Amino acid sequence: MRPAIVVGVVRRISRPNARSRAPALVAVLAATLLAPFDARAAGDPATPPATTPTRTPTGGTPGTPATPSTDAPPEFPTETVPPPETPPPLREDAAPEPNVPSFEPGFGPRYHIEQIVVSGNHKTKTELILREIGLSPGDVISASDQRVEAARFRLLSRGFFLDVRLSLMRGKKRGNAILLVEVEERGTIVVNDLYPSTSAATTFWGGIDVSETNFLGRGVNLGGAFVLSTTPKVPDARAGVGVRLHGSLPEIPSLGVSLSLTGLFNDGSEFYRFIGADTDPDPANFIAVRTRRVGGILGAGKALGRYLRLFADLREEAVNGELPATRNRIYSSGVVKPIDFDVDEGGSRVGSLTLTLDYDTRPDPVLPRSGGRFVASVEGAHGALGSTYDFVKAVVQASVYTRLPHGHALGFHFLAGGLIGDAPYFDRFFVGDLNLLLPRRALGINFSTLASRNLLGTGIAGHRYDDYAARILIEYAVPIWRRHGFVYGGDAFAAIGMFGLASEADFRPPDDFGWNNLPIDLTADLGLRLDTYVGVFTISIANALGRSSF
Repeated sequence: MRPAIVVGVVRRISRPNARSRAPALVAVLAATLLAPFDARAAGDPATPPATTPTRTPTGGTPGTPATPSTDAPPEFPTETVPPPETPPPLREDAAPEPNVPSFEPGFGPRYHIEQIVVSGNHKTKTELILREIGLSPGDVISASDQRVEAARFRLLSRGFFLDVRLSLMRGKKRGNAILLVEVEERGTIVVNDLYPSTSAATTFWGGIDVSETNFLGRGVNLGGAFVLSTTPKVPDARAGVGVRLHGSLPEIPSLGVSLSLTGLFNDGSEFYRFIGADTDPDPANFIAVRTRRVGGILGAGKALGRYLRLFADLREEAVNGELPATRNRIYSSGVVKPIDFDVDEGGSRVGSLTLTLDYDTRPDPVLPRSGGRFVASVEGAHGALGSTYDFVKAVVQASVYTRLPHGHALGFHFLAGGLIGDAPYFDRFFVGDLNLLLPRRALGINFSTLASRNLLGTGIAGHRYDDYAARILIEYAVPIWRRHGFVYGGDAFAAIGMFGLASEADFRPPDDFGWNNLPIDLTADLGLRLDTYVGVFTISIANALGRSSF
């Protein structure tokens, strides 16, 4: 056995809501115990009605470079000396500090790559791994070469591997070396979401979102999702159905871009209050608008560096809205005002172009201990793209993680968004997508009439869909599980934050301005987050409340 020189720091990294209700409650309880990771609690952007699969958060942080040496390249020993045994480090090993200096590829001992040997890949094709590495036989590398760590990052960012190790072994000639790439594969059939839930308005809705992220070992992502519901108790409402099919290709070498395609079909109802107090979720106080959507998203992505990626998505949808006969709201004061349904009656279209920048330096996107993520997107819809609705929507989100003693972590999350123009209701900011304690939309369909829980005694109960949104969230995580097996890792976590929703009318000073006019509320969660062979699951208080909302 030939001796090996390890290059870089080895880290273990995982991959980037009466009797007739009894059956529904049983299903909801089971779903709560196996609830997929709620991106809202981790600070990820609210999931749009149809998503591009290539945007799954992934990433890594460069390891601390090896100590530079000014000595000449050492001779490889001729005798066989086994490498020292070291215990496998935990996945949450510390990321390099920001002040760690970078080194040029030629600094320190230099070696010519004689051969690249890949091992541990039982499913993933070797040619896919070699393409992601970005190094070839004949290249010259050093022990502090940033390209080696960049190769690890690219492989880990694919989401196919639990661990990646790169090392150098003596070549046949002096000054030559063999680059060893050892990978440890993880499950690639992933449950992205489970939808079993119940509410006062809808006895039951449920479904699943599943993806194969490495189809045939070639890096192709294929997936589908569906959600079905019973007929809501709101007058004129229809049983809901939503379907998504998506696929994506890895980066095409000749083009330097990845491609994705998502198809969608939605047929459901949205609920609008026409009588009663804002805090009263009684379905009899609401009327329903039936909306049918058919369309898709064509996307392209390009890596702009080790951590930065750019996405462009072209979206086209045909929309059909059926408005109810009742179109006015009657307030307790006797005032009658027309209801703004935020969707055209009959046929209409949405055509938009979205640009997204995603900067991710987290060593572990699922159970992070350091690094951060910044995502900024701008979507524009216009008649030139075939759209009946003209609007511009911008969303900015940031997450920063700080390592604490004993492997604990503190996360700070911020989200802000604004919309200008005439957008349909399903493109506006929804209270359930911001408040962890409420049911969120399933594939873009809302099944609940519950208002925000108004823990601060403000005016938030009157806000469901708005043009502006913001949220701050602080999360504390404690590691409880790190090992191999079906469950790769787990954290106990607690989160608390505040969010707000507003539209243009809310920025006009009222006659009786006070605390109760502010459209803000608290949100929180407490529970366990588990990274498993088939995806990430959350067992938490907010998940239980969001899936059985009365």
